[in-house]
Amino acid sequence: MAEHVRIRKTGTRDGRPVMLDDGHIVEGDELGPPTPGMPYLVRRTVIEEDNAPEVFNTSPVRAVITDRGGIITLLTDNSRYSLEILGR
Repeated sequence: MAEHVRIRKTGTRDGRPVMLDDGHIVEGDELGPPTPGMPYLVRRTVIEEDNAPEVFNTSPVRAVITDRGGIITLLTDNSRYSLEILGR
């Protein structure tokens, strides 16, 4: 069963291409858990623009960090994302 998640872009590495502004939020149902070396895919239930794809994907995930408070951070080649699990 997929989790319903909210992903917020929290930062872009210096000198890397910027596809989404910092602070951009995507909400939807994940297609699979974050796996290092693979893009993280979310089927959107919130579409910000008419021409936005139904599936949001990050660049390949370099690390998945869970802190003591349960906050999940995804690091990709380009960016850092905060992942919040909203439910099932």
